[in-house]
Amino acid sequence: MISTTQNNQRVLSPIELKSVEADIINTKQIQRYIDWIEQYYTPNRQSDIHPFLVSKRIDDKNTERYQKIIATFNDFNTRNSRRCEHLKYIEYHLEDNDLVFEEINY
Repeated sequence: MISTTQNNQRVLSPIELKSVEADIINTKQIQRYIDWIEQYYTPNRQSDIHPFLVSKRIDDKNTERYQKIIATFNDFNTRNSRRCEHLKYIEYHLEDNDLVFEEINY
């Protein structure tokens, strides 16, 4: 988790980093982070929460599996709309021996 200050407001960024492609279970882990932060951290330190999922690129975004992952992200965002910012989803891949990160607008 990263803690920063933006415009005099503390911002917490829990990050789930995967060495494999994203999966629907990843949002359950991020939900546990949000629950923990709200239970143990923000009562003493008021903060905005900006969650991230960083995973290996999914090349075929037309699969049913990918659509289920995105549906899980959207459900997470709906259930947590008053608790945290929308989940940012970032994929990475290798390109000419460079690690390339791309935010996915789902």
